[in-house]
Amino acid sequence: MVLREIRRRLAEDPLLKVGVVAMTFALALTGVAALIVFLEGSPRAVAENSSKESTLWPLARSDPDTNWRNWGDASSPRTSPEPGTRYGESGSGTAQDQSRQSLPLDEYDYPLPTDQQLGAANQPRHYNLPPGAIMSLSINTLGLNNVPVLSSSTTRALDQGVIHLPGTSYPWSDTLERNVYLAGHRLGWPGTGSHLVFYRLNELSRGDRVTLRDREGRRYDYMVIESFEVGPFDRWVTGRVRGRDLLTLQTCTPIPTFEKRLIVRAERI
Repeated sequence: MVLREIRRRLAEDPLLKVGVVAMTFALALTGVAALIVFLEGSPRAVAENSSKESTLWPLARSDPDTNWRNWGDASSPRTSPEPGTRYGESGSGTAQDQSRQSLPLDEYDYPLPTDQQLGAANQPRHYNLPPGAIMSLSINTLGLNNVPVLSSSTTRALDQGVIHLPGTSYPWSDTLERNVYLAGHRLGWPGTGSHLVFYRLNELSRGDRVTLRDREGRRYDYMVIESFEVGPFDRWVTGRVRGRDLLTLQTCTPIPTFEKRLIVRAERI
């Protein structure tokens, strides 16, 4: 009886019929939304899960002033390096965040060398030490003489030669083991001291000699023992090795993608 009365009223009033249809549609949409929430969880929970998943991916290339974890030598050097660096500062962020930082010297936006520039890179190159350099690097096999080494992560330091990764060992560090970690551009910018400085680093082989000299002229000689490639986030190569007195040279490879790091290790002789 009730259903018959409802049908009669709907037939007599078209507007009422439209309203009933609209209400039915709205209830159907509400049901669908409730089902989605039940299956996937609340929007807030979904957002939180997405945020947690995104933190599992490694960070992009860090700014030159980004703080890095002190992976290397915590002892004080016998001479004072250039102050104000941030690579090796302790207590800067969580260990999880710091471990995702990439090794320095991503190569990007640098022009590929011309034949003339490559010819110059194959000739002996001599450098003058700027006031901020803590030591020099010489590799006779590559024709590099007195390349400035700056313990700084700034672009200006990179433009002058190679950088010593702050927080890692110095040749004079008073520790049982050392790992002096130096990084230089494979390409760099034409007209700067870093241009093509490590372009030929892949040519070093076992037995080649590498020499460091501090500002007072004290000499530290090393012999190449191995070379290999690592990923941009393999920061274990910056750490010390028990019982070893090492020098590590690093640049980007291969040309032109520079998606890995070429590592050349030498041992003190």
